[in-house]
Amino acid sequence: MIEVQNYLPVTASEIENRTKQYAKEGFRLIQMCCTKSATEMDIIYTFEKENYQMINLKMPVEVGDTIPSVSGIFLHAFLYENEIHDLYGVNVAGMAVDFKGTLYQTAVKHPFVIPPDSSKK
Repeated sequence: MIEVQNYLPVTASEIENRTKQYAKEGFRLIQMCCTKSATEMDIIYTFEKENYQMINLKMPVEVGDTIPSVSGIFLHAFLYENEIHDLYGVNVAGMAVDFKGTLYQTAVKHPFVIPPDSSKK
């Protein structure tokens, strides 16, 4: 059976308190990712509780934005946050472990936000 996943909106100013609330209710952070389309970029936070009860939060962001870290609540978030910084150019303030742009060794800075080269056919 496929379960429909809903995405609740969240802002950078709300994410820490929402994450604390879910942790207090027994949820765990199971993933964070950044996704980019031609017109927008979002960070998705997914929390799970026993019996696969899931909550997804969707935060719109732009390259260069600064969001607060949730690694003080869920330590493992520092890996997701460093990845989002290195690949998408979103700054994360207060990470428990900050690789300062060196988690991934890439040929170009923030490769997932570089527009495709339209001159190549």
